[in-house]
Amino acid sequence: MFGFLQLVVVNVISYAAFALGVWALVDAARRSPAAFVSAGKQTKSLWLIVLGIATAILFVALPFPFAKAALSIFNFVALIAAAAVIVYFVGVKPALGTHRRGPKGGGRSTKGGW
Repeated sequence: MFGFLQLVVVNVISYAAFALGVWALVDAARRSPAAFVSAGKQTKSLWLIVLGIATAILFVALPFPFAKAALSIFNFVALIAAAAVIVYFVGVKPALGTHRRGPKGGGRSTKGGW
């Protein structure tokens, strides 16, 4: 019973880390390169490379459904990859938040019409 609970927790954490990696990669890809430079957070291409490698590592580290996670050096590398994703969400994304991705309101004009 306790072993199964541990297995479920490891699976949930692994899949959540991968999902956050994908989210961070998509978010970074949607931002303008000038936003990264003006926020003082390296360049967009560097962050895309870091997040792309981190997401790929997190994907490979995913446990098979209901499989036991083996302790290995690769799990440590996956932990470092998850840390890179966390750094993006904690340090880079808030700094980029002041820079808009596009016109407010989805690009619709507020002049005229209904």
